[in-house]
Amino acid sequence: MTSLLSLSHGACGQAAKPPAAKRVDAVDTRLGYTLRDPYRWMEDPKDPDWASWMRAQGAYARRALDALPGHDALLRRIGELTGELPIASRIQRAGTATFVEFRPSGASVPKLYVVDRTGAEKRLLVDPEATAGADGAHMSLDWWRASDDGGLVAYGLSPAGSEESVARVMRVADGTHFPETMDRARFASPQWLPDGSGFFYTRGREGAVRGAPDYLLNTVSWLHRLGTDPRQDVRIASGGDTLDGYKLLPIDFPFVVTTPGSDIALLLPYGGVRRENALLAAPLAEAVTGRARWRAIARLEDQVTGFTLRGRDVYLVSEKGAPLGRILRTSATAPDLSRAEIVVAEAKTPIETADAGLVATRDGVYFARQNGGPMTLHRLAPEGGVTDIKMPFDAGIYALFGSTDQDGVDVRMAGWVEPFAIYRWQPGGSLVDTGLSPRPSFSTAPYESTRLIATARDGTKVPVSIIAKRGLKRDGSAPALGQCYSSYGISASPLFSPRSIAFLERGGVMFEVHARGGGEYGSPWWRAGQKANKPNTWRDFIDGSEAVIRAGWTSPKRLTIMGTSAGGIAVGNALVERPDLFAAAIDNVGWTNTARAGVEQNSAPNFPEFGDPSDGAEYRGLVAMDAYHKIKEGVRYPAVLALTGMTDPRVAPWHPAKFAARLQHASTGGPVLLRVDFDAGHGLGSTRQQTDAQWADVLAFVLAQGRT
Repeated sequence: MTSLLSLSHGACGQAAKPPAAKRVDAVDTRLGYTLRDPYRWMEDPKDPDWASWMRAQGAYARRALDALPGHDALLRRIGELTGELPIASRIQRAGTATFVEFRPSGASVPKLYVVDRTGAEKRLLVDPEATAGADGAHMSLDWWRASDDGGLVAYGLSPAGSEESVARVMRVADGTHFPETMDRARFASPQWLPDGSGFFYTRGREGAVRGAPDYLLNTVSWLHRLGTDPRQDVRIASGGDTLDGYKLLPIDFPFVVTTPGSDIALLLPYGGVRRENALLAAPLAEAVTGRARWRAIARLEDQVTGFTLRGRDVYLVSEKGAPLGRILRTSATAPDLSRAEIVVAEAKTPIETADAGLVATRDGVYFARQNGGPMTLHRLAPEGGVTDIKMPFDAGIYALFGSTDQDGVDVRMAGWVEPFAIYRWQPGGSLVDTGLSPRPSFSTAPYESTRLIATARDGTKVPVSIIAKRGLKRDGSAPALGQCYSSYGISASPLFSPRSIAFLERGGVMFEVHARGGGEYGSPWWRAGQKANKPNTWRDFIDGSEAVIRAGWTSPKRLTIMGTSAGGIAVGNALVERPDLFAAAIDNVGWTNTARAGVEQNSAPNFPEFGDPSDGAEYRGLVAMDAYHKIKEGVRYPAVLALTGMTDPRVAPWHPAKFAARLQHASTGGPVLLRVDFDAGHGLGSTRQQTDAQWADVLAFVLAQGRT
């Protein structure tokens, strides 16, 4: 049988080596560091060698991946699994209508539907597949929100996974559109006025140059009135504004929040990936004028990580003096956190705000707690008192949907072997599957999830979630794919992917290391893997992987590790620190050249999490987590698959490209492939078929390890 290693030596007629990258003499010298960067030229998208080298690398990787044993069978099987599994990913109940973001069976991307009344059939409103970009690129639905009465919906589409949304407004009754469109609406987050005459939204500043380091800075909040020229929109706030003593930072995205039945508007200066944010309030009647006297409810030092508005009451999750979070209630018209009522005290498990957040409804406020991965759901009644809602399985809660003019909450959740679905809970009832995501025809019964507690080198107990066939023999022979993300305080809660079945049914093992840097145990767990503490993340990944090996689930010659996006820090550093421990590594749109923070468009919004390069101490932390600069000549590194999309707006394609080029030049070990998709970005707007193809490549690559 053909091995992956043999492919690097000319199997199947392939060139013996990947296309060589030119090298330049670029050096950064600062604070005692001398960082040589021979592939600095890749940071310039106008370099004449850039596109051609990427195409050559992509073609080389394509031939190698297509030749892997069982690749085509995997692709067919994955297509069967995803094609027959319709998925509802978001819901909004507005008036008598229910809006659903839904990917039907066989469709490439999610579409927007409306159910006009209870018992009616879904009606298609927005179909990205019926539209194409100017150059023929596929379109994706980025965001949408219906007006309070369900009569209108604002939505954004973008081409080729770029997330560069263009906003439009549709009349739900007949599907016609208002004439205006708004570009630069990547993070629009529309919030409707009560009468549906317009909405607040956030828009990139005029003149911002895509790809420039300041591209996402100083975004602007506006009020748009329907049927008017966007150039007449009312400016609400932007970076540099000072409101009640709080000066909006350039990285702050100024989101206005409204809720049905409230005459208050909230202003959230959302600091990119920053967990703690300020919050301000003003009468809605003032906010629409653009001259509101905003009053600060919370400032950064109050460590508020979540909030919701119910009438004139503001509920906030504060971690100040309560690292696992507590919920406070204060008045939006006379806010005073020093006298705020504690309505939910700090408990042994942290309040989760990264995914679920707080949701206010007519019957109360819903929130979730985290417990090392699995989550629980709770309801705070208006008069006080918390109801613990029974969970049907160990679940990850990925969204809560509710409205202050309706009772109950909709919950999007999944388990490791339990497909995603939207459940509904109403007072006096139980969590019930809405059926909006039909159950799959395939069974997950042959598979199970187990939990292992690894001991990190400093004695910290680190959970590891393992998914495999029931009764799998633990003799180290199984191929395994271990993953780690652990950044931003985002928890790796249970989730399900139908694509994983294609790997599990072939005897594969999947596991997730819940390393420090995530939110599994609240803000202390997150801070223990942030900035200067980031080494804990990849060392937990290494130590967790060793625990999986010791338990017999796999062995070093069959183990592949993978990190996506910020997980590139974890996988890149685990690879270079312990090349002996892994058969292969997958760098999926990974951030690996962290010492260059500050030179790409998504840099500044990430400074609060990883560090600001203008600060000497934080720059040292960025260098310490830079896997690209740790690659050494002549080391036998494992096989590596790096993946990128050329329209990626979050992690510039040159990160995986430079990482792959350096390994191709330095490593004496396994092959290094750079997979390039010219019609994709960070993955958020990819079609089902694009994601299927990517996972077929990934899983074929994993299964090839250790074969002879």
